[in-house]
Amino acid sequence: VVSTQSTGSSGINAEYGSDSAEYDFEYSDEDCLENELAELYAYSETADLQGCQSSYEHFESSLDSSENWYALSVVDKKRLICELLEFFEQKDVVHHSLGTQCILYLLQGKYNECNTLAECLNSSTENAFLVYECGFLPILLKQINVLLQEYKAENRQSDHVEESFAMRMLLNTLYTMMCLIKATEEESVQEKKRAFFKELSEPMHGYANLGLFMLEMIYSFEKGLSILPIKKITLIFWKYLLSTLGNMQDIADKKAIIREENGLTPWVEPKDLPYNQWQVLQPQFPDRIPMPDLMEDEADNPNLLCPSEDGEHSRRLPWKPKARQADVELYLRTCRQKFLGYQLEGDSTTMVGLPDSIQEGVKILQQHLYVSHGDLAMKHEEKMCNTPKRNRKILFYHPPAEHLYRAMLPKMEDYIIALLKVLLASASTPLSKAKTGGSLNVLVDVLPEDPNPVEPQRLQKDLNRHKEIITKAVSASLLLLLKHFRLNHVYQFEFISQCMFYANCIPLVLKFLNQDMNMYVTAENSIPSLDFPTCLFFIPPPTIGHAIIETHDTLPDEASPKTMCWRNLFSTVNMLRIIQKLTKWRPPRTMMLNVFKSPPILKKTLKISHWLVHLYVLKLFKLQAKYLGKNWRKANMKILSSIYQHVRHRLLDDWAYGSDLDTRQWEAPTEEQKLKATLQMYHAMWYRDLLPDTSQLPELPAHIDDESTTDDMQRFIDECHVELPKDFDTNYKVWLQREVYDKEHDWDAVLARFNYSFNCDGTSSLDPPGDFPV
Repeated sequence: VVSTQSTGSSGINAEYGSDSAEYDFEYSDEDCLENELAELYAYSETADLQGCQSSYEHFESSLDSSENWYALSVVDKKRLICELLEFFEQKDVVHHSLGTQCILYLLQGKYNECNTLAECLNSSTENAFLVYECGFLPILLKQINVLLQEYKAENRQSDHVEESFAMRMLLNTLYTMMCLIKATEEESVQEKKRAFFKELSEPMHGYANLGLFMLEMIYSFEKGLSILPIKKITLIFWKYLLSTLGNMQDIADKKAIIREENGLTPWVEPKDLPYNQWQVLQPQFPDRIPMPDLMEDEADNPNLLCPSEDGEHSRRLPWKPKARQADVELYLRTCRQKFLGYQLEGDSTTMVGLPDSIQEGVKILQQHLYVSHGDLAMKHEEKMCNTPKRNRKILFYHPPAEHLYRAMLPKMEDYIIALLKVLLASASTPLSKAKTGGSLNVLVDVLPEDPNPVEPQRLQKDLNRHKEIITKAVSASLLLLLKHFRLNHVYQFEFISQCMFYANCIPLVLKFLNQDMNMYVTAENSIPSLDFPTCLFFIPPPTIGHAIIETHDTLPDEASPKTMCWRNLFSTVNMLRIIQKLTKWRPPRTMMLNVFKSPPILKKTLKISHWLVHLYVLKLFKLQAKYLGKNWRKANMKILSSIYQHVRHRLLDDWAYGSDLDTRQWEAPTEEQKLKATLQMYHAMWYRDLLPDTSQLPELPAHIDDESTTDDMQRFIDECHVELPKDFDTNYKVWLQREVYDKEHDWDAVLARFNYSFNCDGTSSLDPPGDFPV
């Protein structure tokens, strides 16, 4: 998790035309519980809250006892909940709706008996666990599935919020349970909390898990089932990913464990550094640095390794520079050809005959060498491609992500396209209207049946707020999918990245960023007095004509000169991180940023007064700097200087002065085709049975699938004891090239020497020749 405390970035803000102070924004996985619950309800759903209370009071009036809920014992509370669950055993839909509203009212904290907001939230959490212990979750999921199948059978359409009342009540109940149980940190209920989300990860009603269930609903909405409340569905899918797969901190912890288990050196990231060392993001370099200081040994001067506490003489970023194995091999190959005139393919350790300065450079590269677990996964897949079928073993590091990937794989492209279409329809732009993104209308579950009685200002705020929440949920979900699949297996990450790239995710994100981003992140489309659960404890503001009057008596005054909408800035950071992950180490995709004219768009985004936005924008500029030409670099030296000051350095990375060979655009399609072929081979080896259409998958080599042949050959190899020279492991590739590849052999004669033959019963036999050393 990246620490995002304010670092006083007034200097960089002034460089790009923003003189205001930095936003008080802390990037995290989600907002506080009160805000997350409030975003579930549109302002047009205020009447539903009163309906839930009325339904429970009607149920309570039929009971013999009228005792206060808080005065009841746990046993009595469970008894009442079980009586409510009996409503779902009846065939009457009215009883189902009544039971859902009553349970939702309990999950809302039975607020008519609460005096404060904190008391209401505590009651909601307690009731959520009681409802779960009474076995309501399977009933709830069944009700959602039955209603979904009914909508599909009738191809139900909707133009206003009232028509989706039944589905909205069910999804409200599920989302509220997930949020309340997830936010609980008490040790006494952690076992129940794990059991709840484990149950959501199990198969249900023909779906592999709740995540796939929500994706199918999003896909149905994209195909025209407009009655589905898309905002609530995307919120539930996002919370499911956070709860079952893990948040950003869980990803970092799991990554550290994977590196340790595979013998990789631990890599300290900025999150482990003290807060005051984050001041390096706005370094104040001294005008003159004495030459003796530059010659000091790093061990004697710790300030050369990390920034000082006051940040006044910081000379290095907290990020340790990295070097890839390919960088080391390229450096050695170039130096050997220059000084010695020969090559040692695959050898990155031998430095005989090279100058001392070159050897010192190689040592520095090796000190900063970073090997990711993704590199290990690629080597494993390369090895498995030449391994007999019976000896192949699938590799994955994150079982929950593997389970979700297997469930999504048959329709991965459809799900990604559906998510991106919803994102396109909800992403606010200056030209966005109530209906955007083609035929998708994401505002159906906000528009009332008769909009005339509703104040236009309030309705417009409600519509804008609704789109902002969908953008937040979808962008966070896509980012979590990318990070979790990257953690599980690098090829799964590459597959979903390629799906997003082919679905035009890059121009979509750039379209989102091509607006007044300062206006977007400071948009005030929320009315705090109408947010749940605040609206239950504040008097609604008076209205005059079509305007909302927010008085100090009805609305807490929290206005400040530097206001900011948390969810909008959160969505902006997510969008930047998504596009950065899609283009990193992918030159063809990086060139697409230039094709879609991203530099002026990203330059405007730098006006947002927060260093985390600046960091990811500068990363994107670093990726495409070599493709922008000398004239652009001359005109934007401030951006290049900011990249040197704020972004991690990679040794031997000529990002600012790339040669023409690095920018050859005609190689772009070839690289994507190679990646697609690699991914098809990966799926053909491990997931062939899961794919509906295997005609496009490549066939595995015959020697891999020929069990009768490979079994005998493997048995023969295991029985052979061949003495090899000590340096054979180092030079075996040279021997193969000279003795095998470069010479012509009669392979039939070779097999004849081994007396290889097939028996009549279909088996094979293999006897070594007499002169073969065994």
